[in-house]
Amino acid sequence: MTHALRFGIWTSQSKPWTDTLAEWQEIERLGYDCAGICDHLMPTAGDEDGWFHEGWTLLAALAAIIPRLRLSILVSSNTFRNPVLLAKEAVTIDQISGGRLDLGIGAGWYAREHDAYGLQLSPPGERVDRFAEALELIEKLLANRRTTYDGTHYQLDNAPFQPKPVQARLPIMIGGQRPRMLGLVAKHADIWNLNHGPDAMRELGATLNVACERIGRDPAEIRWSAFAFSRVLDCEPFDSLDNFRKLTEDYIAAGATEIYYRQPETAAGRDVLRQSAEILSDYR
Repeated sequence: MTHALRFGIWTSQSKPWTDTLAEWQEIERLGYDCAGICDHLMPTAGDEDGWFHEGWTLLAALAAIIPRLRLSILVSSNTFRNPVLLAKEAVTIDQISGGRLDLGIGAGWYAREHDAYGLQLSPPGERVDRFAEALELIEKLLANRRTTYDGTHYQLDNAPFQPKPVQARLPIMIGGQRPRMLGLVAKHADIWNLNHGPDAMRELGATLNVACERIGRDPAEIRWSAFAFSRVLDCEPFDSLDNFRKLTEDYIAAGATEIYYRQPETAAGRDVLRQSAEILSDYR
């Protein structure tokens, strides 16, 4: 299976709604393919008292106004919501957008946030157990008219679920890097999202391919989505057009078929963002 190369921009929720809307409108106008935000309740770096919008609410508003971009949360924390509620939110946004949502989900990680708001952050093993059940449950809800599920952590009793997504299959994007998580990517994901550089994508991707082969799945079915976040890179993509080119080419060589860059906050960075849009066709 061949995946068309996609380019996306991730934007911060630490700003007024009108600023975020303007950013997304420009991302679409520039010809990028997709855009995303995160699922946190507070900033994960810098001033904790800073402005921060809730992700799924914000994404619903953007889905109603932005007509073309694919939309995603990179990625939702399974610790924040019952997976039934997440599935409902996702399908609602898929309906609003006319079938443009990628359902991003992960096991959850930011301890300070959970402590601050009294949210349970189980030990890693239990967290992945819960996440595995959540993925099974969500897939059943999306596929079936009624769902009964008797798991260790989640239970459903003849639960109806309508409407269904606009898309024939709502793409599931899983963020993960450890062996058990990569096993869940192999079993459930349409898109694997990794918040690491190209070398790590190549190395961990080899592990993912083995996990796919172990369960008889064609590894080529899974799109590899890079989260090109400057914190995990040795350069800032929008410091220069050369940086953007090199990083893009390194990710593509590592196997990425989708790359999300962080929206630059400086005037110089935004100039490079606009320049980068003019060369996207060189890679497509």
